Amino acid sequence: MKPVSILFVSLVLLVSACSSGAATCDELADEAIDLIQELIDDVEAELGDASLDELGATQDLPSLDEYERKAGELDGKADDLGCSNSELSDLVSARGDQLEATTPIGNLIIEGITSGGL
Repeated sequence: MKPVSILFVSLVLLVSACSSGAATCDELADEAIDLIQELIDDVEAELGDASLDELGATQDLPSLDEYERKAGELDGKADDLGCSNSELSDLVSARGDQLEATTPIGNLIIEGITSGGL
């Protein structure tokens, strides 16, 4: 799996806005930020300070199955609340300053979220 896959999962999380108890689109966006931070933390713990070039040369990237599962399970929650992908993208992007990273890949995920590119 390439670094692009990590970014793809971030996008899935962003548009899916994984949630178990959110009652509004704003709460859904808050939960999406929490899950994205969890993803960043796990990726950083597994990959350390590897550069993006080093990541592109390896196949040993962390498993993203759990994040994909959470996003897939809860994709319907956004639909149930009537939250559009565009609305959630804007809400999550606006909360991007809550995300923290200490590695190049973590910073890339945050940049993608805050720029609306993911």
